[in-house]
Amino acid sequence: MSRKLDNIDKILMKRIKKGFCIFVGIVLILIIRLSYLGIYKYESYKNKIESQSTQKVNLNSGRGIIYDRNNKRLTDIQKKQIIIIPKTTITGNYKNIDIIKQATGLDENNVFEAVQNQIDSELIEIEVGDLKQEDIKKLEKINIIVDEKTDRYKSENLLSHTIGYINKTDGEGVSGIEKSMDSELKNSNQKYISVFKAGYLGAKNGLNLVEGSISKTSNNEKNLKLTIDSTIQKKVENIVDKEENPTAVVISDVQTGEILAMSSRPNFNQNKIEESLNKTDGQLQNRVISATYPPGSVFKIAVLFAALENKVITNSTYYYNCTGSEQINEKEKLNCNNLSGHGIQTLAEVFANSCNPAFYDIAKKVGKDEIYKAIKTLHLDQKVDIGLDEEVNSNIPDEISLSNLSIGQGSLCVTPLQINQMTQIIANNGLYKPLYIYDSIVDNSMNEIKKLSTSKEEELISPYTSTQIKQFMIGVSKIGTAKTLSDLEGGCGVKTGTAQSSVKNTKVSHGWITGFYPKENPKYAITVLVEGTQKSSKSAIPIFKDICNSIK
Repeated sequence: MSRKLDNIDKILMKRIKKGFCIFVGIVLILIIRLSYLGIYKYESYKNKIESQSTQKVNLNSGRGIIYDRNNKRLTDIQKKQIIIIPKTTITGNYKNIDIIKQATGLDENNVFEAVQNQIDSELIEIEVGDLKQEDIKKLEKINIIVDEKTDRYKSENLLSHTIGYINKTDGEGVSGIEKSMDSELKNSNQKYISVFKAGYLGAKNGLNLVEGSISKTSNNEKNLKLTIDSTIQKKVENIVDKEENPTAVVISDVQTGEILAMSSRPNFNQNKIEESLNKTDGQLQNRVISATYPPGSVFKIAVLFAALENKVITNSTYYYNCTGSEQINEKEKLNCNNLSGHGIQTLAEVFANSCNPAFYDIAKKVGKDEIYKAIKTLHLDQKVDIGLDEEVNSNIPDEISLSNLSIGQGSLCVTPLQINQMTQIIANNGLYKPLYIYDSIVDNSMNEIKKLSTSKEEELISPYTSTQIKQFMIGVSKIGTAKTLSDLEGGCGVKTGTAQSSVKNTKVSHGWITGFYPKENPKYAITVLVEGTQKSSKSAIPIFKDICNSIK
């Protein structure tokens, strides 16, 4: 009998323990679930509750303003006047509709069309022209709000690829700065008109809005200041807009690494993104950072650097007799851009003429390993990383023929931004200053909240070697492939390039130029790429020259 009781006790204890464990497990699950809802779903549920209890009309994008280096607005510039009408003000009230017509110049169709388009809203928003003060007072007497609405983007779409755009539905950043700095920009400078909905009992009694509940609200001051110079940016865009072929341009400050202008073409309309989504010409692509191209002869800067740094050649001892081509093996030969041959050339003349056979000869003397080291030193093997999600890295292949490597062809590909960083290093006497575009987070009075720029610097090339390369680049603009720049006021140092590629199985040639301006105490590092198309391949030199003339 006692054994049976003991067994029963043991069974009961097991059941109690099991039940207790299940209970604890359920409680833990509830705690975890409530924590998840409270932490991760808070904003979502908060917005749902607000949408059910309030009605909002946004007067701006609710995002931080983006400024240039001189505190000029790049966003939130374009304003328009609107009227906001509580639906109850005009429902069956033709007297109020007449007041609206007289004050604004709208007709009944404009009003009724606006109501129809905003059928689920208790506040009807209509854009109007500039109203006189007496007309505004008439509208306010019948509970109509007259206010300004600010568009996020101006119609000229300046710096569009870099700024990017937002989703019209939720206001989230989709591309460019809008996406990469979304956490800093969202929910800032919010301006809106808000009303409380009357709820079920109010609606049952014919009341849709709580009387006297309309209020204007704004909050949180957090804006973004860039290194961009909007004056230079406008000049660059005006110049590239004359070019039919796709282009990429980037200008940086040689001594600081600040990006002053960045342009990609073709452009797109930030206010009408839907027009560009299905286009096949890459309108939405920022070609400066998200497209890679064979560098062509601008890569000869890296080959020259490797040769000088390793002291395998000097300007006083190196000579090359160009006959128009160089035999690589039994099947291949490397042609020069001058098929008749340049004859006997010094190193300075080889660089100025961009002589392919000579650079193949130099590459053989230097060796592939040292050229790869030069690529690393000049940061061509890594993203510049200016803080834009769309930026891609170069393609530096492990296996590439020395003939292709020597002239920047084959599967070797880089971004225009990487070429500009290399140019900055050379122009700054070998001192590397990482390129950057974000300056600081500021309040509405332009007081700095948080510094974003970097003060990092590193000497990568000896001043002696960089000075030699700069002199060779100046020679290109005087007697070489860019001698049309010889009359440029202030002078410049450049390297041009033609890069063979293909578009839709058609061979094309992209035009490159990268350099510094002016030649003495350079201020700007300028890189221009003009894409070749199935119709034409063009030089980048004219755009470079126009830019220098416009910013001197």
